[in-house]
Amino acid sequence: MTGSGRAIHRLAAFAAAGWLAGCELPHPFADDRPPAALMSIRDSVPVSVAPVEGEPAGTADALGAAVAKALQQRDIAASDRSIGPAANTLRGTIERLQTSAGKLTLRVGWRLLDPAGKLIGERSERAEAPAAEWEHGDEAVVARLAEASAVKLAGLMQDEPPKPASTATAATDNRIRVAVRKISGAPGDGAESLAKAVATVLQRQDVDIVEDDKGKADLYLDGEVVTAPLKGDKQHVKIVWRLHRADGAEIGTVGQENDVPKGMLDGPWGDIAYSVALAAGNGIAELVARGAPERHGAS
Repeated sequence: MTGSGRAIHRLAAFAAAGWLAGCELPHPFADDRPPAALMSIRDSVPVSVAPVEGEPAGTADALGAAVAKALQQRDIAASDRSIGPAANTLRGTIERLQTSAGKLTLRVGWRLLDPAGKLIGERSERAEAPAAEWEHGDEAVVARLAEASAVKLAGLMQDEPPKPASTATAATDNRIRVAVRKISGAPGDGAESLAKAVATVLQRQDVDIVEDDKGKADLYLDGEVVTAPLKGDKQHVKIVWRLHRADGAEIGTVGQENDVPKGMLDGPWGDIAYSVALAAGNGIAELVARGAPERHGAS
């Protein structure tokens, strides 16, 4: 702790990629589409897709990740890795129905549970394909089943769309307006993917995301990604989020770091961007609340 009395708030590890997030406060106490059309998750809770149970094993092993991807394409923050105790959980079970002329019909039942384990809703989907393709978890066949499942599951996870990014005629409510600015140093498409993902997470925490060039933001969020090689096939990745007021004064930072396989982030970040944003989201939202101007009624 520094002389200014800064406190460090350590968030739980985000198990999806092992990201750790810490928030420095100035006083003690993620085929992406533009964010304007994003749908909100019910109760602002992300979705953790549990390992799918049943046979064939090849399909069961591949289906969780495929469904998470299909849900992300519908702007639902889903991951096939553990998101933590605050997430809804999607559980799937595969059942063999019938085989004929070398083809096998599978039925997958889905159950969406809230963080307390209470059932939110159930859906099911079935598909037919050559038995060998199911056994080997053929990518195209699994993707087709995942897409059909996501169509039905989305209704359980989506409410009304959030307000679009504010324009020059800014909203008159008390929501804090944040502009996500430059994210520097990110390999691959990290700059774009991280910006979209963190904007999505903040929108689900009742924050208005506005365009930087409109001059209507109350607060500004910047990100910096630093990578460093390690021995073997690993590299160290550190991400720092900095929140500033319009006058440039820094409110605080949220830091994340992890060792990942070398080259893992050199291409599309995919659900890793959402994993990072979800892990940092609570810390950033806390800084946003503390930096809220008085005219927005911040406590």
